[in-house]
Amino acid sequence: MNKSLSGQHLRESLVELQKAKAHLAFSFERVSRLPGNLEGVTESEFEIVEAFCSRFGRVVDILINKTLRALDRVELFPPGTLLDVVNRAEKRGLIGGAIVLREMKEIRNIIAHDYAGVELQQVFTYCREQTPLLLEISNRTADYSSRVVSETTPKEET
Repeated sequence: MNKSLSGQHLRESLVELQKAKAHLAFSFERVSRLPGNLEGVTESEFEIVEAFCSRFGRVVDILINKTLRALDRVELFPPGTLLDVVNRAEKRGLIGGAIVLREMKEIRNIIAHDYAGVELQQVFTYCREQTPLLLEISNRTADYSSRVVSETTPKEET
C-alpha cells in the first residue's frame, strides 16, 4: 500500500475512532450513576450497561485493529501480531505499557463472546474503571497520528 493510501486509511480510522469515543463518553456518563455491583438495576439499566460495555469494546477494537495498524502502515512497519502493534504503541509513548492494551483487548473478547451476560458485572467494573485511561490513550494516539499524517501528506505547490 502506498503512503498516500496508507495516510487516507489512517485519517478514516481516526474519524471512526473519534465517533466511537464520543459514543463511549456518552455511555460512560450514563453508567456513572449506576451501582458498581449492578444490584437493583432495572432491565432498561442493564441495557445501558451492555451498550456501555459494547462501546468500550468497540473503541478498543478500532484503536488497536484499525488506528494503530494503519499508523504502522504509514510509518512503514510490516504487519505484525497484536503484541507487535501494542509494543510499537508503547515505544511511541502512546501507552505506559503494552500490558494495558493487551488486557483491554482480552476484555473486548470477553464482551464479544459473553452472550448470556455471565461475566457482565466483572466486565462492567473493569470497563468503568478503565474508560478514562482508554479515552486518554485514544486521544494521545489520535494526536500522534494526526501529526504523522500531516507530516507525510504532500504539500500543494504554489
